[in-house]
Amino acid sequence: MQLWAIIVDGFRESLDRKIFWVLIGLSMIIALSMVSVGFQGDRVTFFFGIFDLETDRYNPLTGLGRSTIVGIVVYILLDAMLGWVGLVLMIIATAGAFPAFMQRGAIDVMLAKPLSRRWLFLYKYLAGLVFVFVQGVFFVGLTFLVMGLRWGVWAPGYLLAAPLLVLLFSYLYCVSVAVSIKTQSAVAAVLVTIGAWVVFAVLHQGPQIFELNPDFKKHTLIYNSVRVASWIPPKTGDFTYLSAKWAGAGTSMDMFPEEIASQPGADPDQLRRADEIERRELEKSPVYSIGSSLLFEAVILLVAMRGFVRRDY
Repeated sequence: MQLWAIIVDGFRESLDRKIFWVLIGLSMIIALSMVSVGFQGDRVTFFFGIFDLETDRYNPLTGLGRSTIVGIVVYILLDAMLGWVGLVLMIIATAGAFPAFMQRGAIDVMLAKPLSRRWLFLYKYLAGLVFVFVQGVFFVGLTFLVMGLRWGVWAPGYLLAAPLLVLLFSYLYCVSVAVSIKTQSAVAAVLVTIGAWVVFAVLHQGPQIFELNPDFKKHTLIYNSVRVASWIPPKTGDFTYLSAKWAGAGTSMDMFPEEIASQPGADPDQLRRADEIERRELEKSPVYSIGSSLLFEAVILLVAMRGFVRRDY
């Protein structure tokens, strides 16, 4: 009951934030934009048929067509809306939860209840994840229905993107909470979390840069150091790959192969290596990706919990 009360309280706080409704509005705009697009055999129509494009690549009746359509949704809409823009807004929306909660008056009421500080910390942390879960379910569920009802493309594995989003956010939210408890500043939490996210992404992509440029691998010590460093932080970059893998979306190269290959200055060998790297990422075990990331999160949460428990209120 105490857990449920804290979660409900956190959800009510989320409803009061404008960012919650901004994200809901963005999800609806994207869904309406998707509805305006239609796939009719070898023809794609836009804005409810105002103009169209003749191509057989996006025929939803073929396996390649379904994979390409789902790929566009995963790599462009899902990655951009929830993977970047959405997550930044969610980080901003939740950064002030712990500083506000730890203020005298608010925390005193909760500490007066028969609940240990450790459980109070974990309950409040889970309440922050509920905000993201609701947004993820709304966006993924809405776009899933549009793909199925409007386009005739049903991809049940795509629904797993919602819990994956919660996992991805939790990798960053633990940093936000730790900074919030240390500084009691929402601004500091936002800035440090976004900075950490950039560092995580750079470390994750470090080995891929060496793979794309074989000449770099001649520097064995640097290459091995980069590989070891990439094992430590949470694998935030795997969100899109795991979503694409379970939705059956293929690689990003599958969406517009001719357009990508025909770009000025495009190197065929480098494009081939990029495609191989992406396929290898798609085949990577989710156990390693999620398990190592949760281990990192657990360490940061233990540090944050220790600060919360030992703080003098």
